[in-house]
Amino acid sequence: MLELVKSVPTWLSGLLDFVYPPLCLGCGGFYDGELSVCEQCRTAIQQLDDPICLNCLSVLSGATRCPVCAELSLPLFAYGVYAPPLKDIILQFKFKGVTNPAMLMASLIWSQFGARLATLGATVLAPIPLFPGRENQRGYNQAALLAKELAILMETPVDESLIFRTEKRKPQASLRLKQRVRNIRGVFAAVPAGDSPRRIILLDDVVTSGATVLEATRVLSEAGHEVVAVVSIAHGS
Repeated sequence: MLELVKSVPTWLSGLLDFVYPPLCLGCGGFYDGELSVCEQCRTAIQQLDDPICLNCLSVLSGATRCPVCAELSLPLFAYGVYAPPLKDIILQFKFKGVTNPAMLMASLIWSQFGARLATLGATVLAPIPLFPGRENQRGYNQAALLAKELAILMETPVDESLIFRTEKRKPQASLRLKQRVRNIRGVFAAVPAGDSPRRIILLDDVVTSGATVLEATRVLSEAGHEVVAVVSIAHGS
């Protein structure tokens, strides 16, 4: 009887694979790999080799400080361009309850930018928060899942309580670029630094205009912390 019970999960797994065959999150083709993205899609992602200055959008080749903005610069480390197949992967990660990309993208980000991120002296990773009702509806915060996977590779803790949303607004993606700054203004609050200011790397899934992460940076800075960089899976419109 014990042997029969042990055999059921394997049999059931095979049946589920037949009814719901494992598909690549990028192209939708059959793919039975652990991370759910085929090699062809991984190589098709338009990678970004260098960070971007979020103040003027200059490429920061070999540096993390913008020669134009100097000390005002905030580097964005985005793994790739927000276009297929990366866009398709992110949309499923964000809206379809598919959480596998967190581990894959964290490893790709670390492979691409780990050496540079390690020089920033960050003491904590902080994901951009969702409004509680929206997170409850979705079941998770995709930025927090990404942060937790990257934290393992960086050996740096995650703190989801440093910054939080106090208001629910329209989704940024539904707005024109000029509307996003007004829409996001005032939605965050941060824990005061007191005697323990943090050097923070912010994490989000996609950074487009930069309005959200810049507003989060402003709030954290006013609370006495320092945001040293932003990390995202993708950058684009």
